[in-house]
Amino acid sequence: MRVSRQRGFVLIAMSITMLLLLAVIGLAFDLGRVYIARNEAQVFCDAAAMAAASKIDGTAQGLDRARDAVAKVPMRWNLGTKEFTGVVVEFSSDGVKWEKSPKDFAAVTMARVSAPANQVEIMFLRAVGGPASFTVPAHSAAAANPVRLVE
Repeated sequence: MRVSRQRGFVLIAMSITMLLLLAVIGLAFDLGRVYIARNEAQVFCDAAAMAAASKIDGTAQGLDRARDAVAKVPMRWNLGTKEFTGVVVEFSSDGVKWEKSPKDFAAVTMARVSAPANQVEIMFLRAVGGPASFTVPAHSAAAANPVRLVE
């Protein structure tokens, strides 16, 4: 009679285990997508900042060329399905104060590019009460000339 009381335990245990396994797979899938999107955003910002810094020459036209260089960098992310929105290009002479349109063109030696508003839609975590999306911002700065950090 001992066997009849334990009937169905394996079915219940396997059902619970399969649900937990699916939840872990969903978590890995969603976090993997967030990681890839973060990497794509960072690669874009790095390339755009270096392109902008390469155009800085101490003139207003140099800053315009720097902005144009950022616009020419491929702005695709989410495995090439979306474009970056809200990309910000800023300039600085000291790396502390960043301005979109600096008044002293000759002193500008650095460019910073930010892509702050990238929303990755979440598929599986949303089903268990998680957020509908994650924000994956990225920022990068580059200098036109070598910068001495230690004197």
